[in-house]
Amino acid sequence: MSEIVIGTAGHIDHGKSTLVKALTGIETDTTNEEKNRGMSINLGFAYFDLPNGKRVGMVDVPGHEKFIKNMVAGLPGIELILLVVDAGEGIMPQTREHLDILTLLGIENFIVVLTKIETVDQELKELVVEEIQEQLAERELTNVPIIETDALAGIGIQELKETISIYAEKKRIVVAQKSGRLNVDRVFSVKGFGTIVTGTLLDGVFSVGDELTVFPSGRKTKIRNIQIHEENQEEAKPNQRTALNLSNIGMDEIQRGDVLTNHEALTATWMLDVKIKCLDTVENGISLWDRVRVLIGTREVFARVVPIATEYISPGESGFVQLRLEEEVTVKIGDSFILRSYSPMITIGGGKVLDSAPTKHRRFRQDVIDSLKIKEVGTLDHLIADFLLNQKNKLVSLTELVSYLNVSEEEILAELETLQKNGEVCSVRNEEWIHSQSLKEIAQQAEKYLREYHKKYRLRSGMPSEEFRSKFKKVYSDKQTEILMKLLLEKEWIKKDQQTFAMPDFTVTFNVYQQAAKEKIEQRLDKSKYTPVKADELLELDKNAGDVLEALNYQSVTFLTHEYVMLKKWYDEAVRLTEQFIQENQAMTLADFRDFTQSSRKSSMLILEYMDKEKITKRVENTRVLN
Repeated sequence: MSEIVIGTAGHIDHGKSTLVKALTGIETDTTNEEKNRGMSINLGFAYFDLPNGKRVGMVDVPGHEKFIKNMVAGLPGIELILLVVDAGEGIMPQTREHLDILTLLGIENFIVVLTKIETVDQELKELVVEEIQEQLAERELTNVPIIETDALAGIGIQELKETISIYAEKKRIVVAQKSGRLNVDRVFSVKGFGTIVTGTLLDGVFSVGDELTVFPSGRKTKIRNIQIHEENQEEAKPNQRTALNLSNIGMDEIQRGDVLTNHEALTATWMLDVKIKCLDTVENGISLWDRVRVLIGTREVFARVVPIATEYISPGESGFVQLRLEEEVTVKIGDSFILRSYSPMITIGGGKVLDSAPTKHRRFRQDVIDSLKIKEVGTLDHLIADFLLNQKNKLVSLTELVSYLNVSEEEILAELETLQKNGEVCSVRNEEWIHSQSLKEIAQQAEKYLREYHKKYRLRSGMPSEEFRSKFKKVYSDKQTEILMKLLLEKEWIKKDQQTFAMPDFTVTFNVYQQAAKEKIEQRLDKSKYTPVKADELLELDKNAGDVLEALNYQSVTFLTHEYVMLKKWYDEAVRLTEQFIQENQAMTLADFRDFTQSSRKSSMLILEYMDKEKITKRVENTRVLN
């Protein structure tokens, strides 16, 4: 059944719980303390069906100032707010604070419910309506319907349901991602079933049997059963009020504020990059190192404020801030939050998460400010490019992008395809992506390594492969290093010759004396054919032979060991003859090789052991086969 989730907000004793009961028939004040005190302390939940067949899940949030934290905990996933105002009292301080909180959290859809209209005269009611409209206008909330009700007399309830139905028809369809998350707002136990948690499911889908991770603890659990509005379901979808029966976890191992997810890439963080707005009612604004309460998801954590591009955020102004948290949280880009002062506890601002796992920033770095501006604008192509550019590991997987951006895989792939056509990103089998600028920077670093090597070893063909790869393995895995090498070679920014890497324009150039030494070495080895020669013997041929012999390695000569060398031409021919013999005879002995090369037993062993090392052949007992 299609459904929406709506919430109530408003001052204490303005009739929220009574209104919910009139709409749903369910009493959300459940504890003795709540009933005795006549106010909601914890979150209350109910539901009802609209005439158009859609189901409404309701969250009745506390209205008393002391329970603001509980109110904010009930807001994730809510799509419509019923702002409840007593017709006899009008807008109260907590009503204004609730409005501030709701608008700071980015909620745009409101219905004002004027309650207890049977208790006031027409003139007072009109004055209250005028005041409500002024408060809405101050917060740029337009076209908000005001429904007059009296729950006890049954007045306006049907009109309210019809107004909710109109909104429900316009509801944005949420495309479920592969993975979901749930901010836990209640934890309790049912005898015979075990631990139960509730919350509004965000982003994706949970199914019975899913393995979940509890953040920030990292503990694993499994979904034993799912209930939505007291009915068992096989799966829960985005924005549904959900109750989960969990296995292998006790009530003392999970609490409100924790996050449940089946997303592999989600992580906990100690810092958040955010854009905040400071309320104009805050006397001194928000300054460097202010200690604040951050209400995000269903969690409250303490944090220190670090303004990024300014000394402080003035009342009524907005700015970039890094929040240095005192406890880890698990959130995503775009998540909204509220800031409250440490003491006294008043709402001072709020905003959205721009980066859910940033590094520690210096406060006035222009590149950091530019990156935050891109994240604030929020166009998907810019966000992807910015994320790729600012990762320490420049090769980024699709899974990492989905987790970071909180957007479906299909949307991200579509943007990546466009960016690749425009030459802004490069991909490797659509598995890992790198920004073209980052690849150029890596190419520049590679050029620096190789130019320095060429300058130091002018007669070597290039840097040995393993030495070159090791330069990148401090940051990248072996697999990623191979990917980078492949990309650099494809773009012809470097070249590879046998076992060395070099710059494309580099060539070994011998002077006249070195050329003479080269000819002596090659003539001596050519004459030896399949009989390797000791390197020391070659060094005696010419005073320049040492540098020249080293330069010829992987070029015209092959070092079978550090001591024995043969001409590459004859080694390649030995490989050809070996492969031909084994293909015709299935296997080859040392004697076979010695016979068709007319070499000694020692020479044959040197050559064959090198072939084994190069994985051309492999030894099986007393024979060799092709590898």
